[in-house]
Amino acid sequence: MNIPLLNFLFPNMCCICKRYGNYICDDCKKLLKRNLPECYICRRISPQYSSHTQCKKSCSLDSVFVGWEYNHMSASILKLYKYKNVREISIGLSNLFIDTIQKSSFSSHLKNTLLVPVPISNARRNERGFNQMEYITSCIGMYFNLDVKNDFIYCKNSNSHQANKTQKERYNSKDNPFYIQDQSLKDISKYKNITLVDDVITTGYTLEKITKVLKTQYGQDLIINALCIFRGKPYYLSTN
Repeated sequence: MNIPLLNFLFPNMCCICKRYGNYICDDCKKLLKRNLPECYICRRISPQYSSHTQCKKSCSLDSVFVGWEYNHMSASILKLYKYKNVREISIGLSNLFIDTIQKSSFSSHLKNTLLVPVPISNARRNERGFNQMEYITSCIGMYFNLDVKNDFIYCKNSNSHQANKTQKERYNSKDNPFYIQDQSLKDISKYKNITLVDDVITTGYTLEKITKVLKTQYGQDLIINALCIFRGKPYYLSTN
C-alpha cells in the first residue's frame, strides 16, 4: 500500500490543534515559542549561544542552540514522535528546525563540524523501533553539507527512563551511560568541532555526560556544541 493511499485512509492530523492536514499545521508552527540566545548553564542572554566563561566547568559544552520552549504544545509533538512511532512527523519537524537554525547566529558554529545524534540504548531502540534523532541529524547534515556519524557514541541499557527522574536526580547522578567503542572515529582533527543533536534539554545531564566522554578521549581543548529542539523554562537548582 503506497503512502498517498495511506494518507487518504488515515489522514494526518495536527498533534496540537487536531486539524486535518499536517502533523504540525502552519498556524500551530507560529504558536511555538522561540527560545532566546542564552548561556545554557545560567540561562542568561548570550548573543552567540555561547556558554559564559565564568559558568563553564572542565566538561561543559561550549554553546547550545535551542529552537523552542518546551511546553504543552511541544510535548504533544514529542509524544507522537518518540512514543507513538509516527515517523512522518520528523519531516516537518526537521524542516522547521533547519529553517530556525539557518536564520540564527548559531549557524556560524556549524562550519566544518561533525554532527552526532544523541544515542539511545539498544533497549530503547527496540522499544521505539528507531532513534528519532538520527533522521533529524541526517537532514541537518544534508542541508548544511556536514558529516554525520551515528555510531560514534553508544549508550548502555538502562532500567529507567531519564524522563521518569526528577531534574535534581538527573543533575546529581554520577553514572555515565555513554561510551566510545574502540572502532569509533580515531582522528577528529579534520573537524573544527563536534555538534551533538538532541530533542529536549532540561538540566543538561545527557549532554554533559557525553561531553565528558569526548573530552576525556580527545582532550579538553575539543570544542563541543549542541543543537536541541526544545527546552523548558529556566530552572535553578537549590544550593542548599
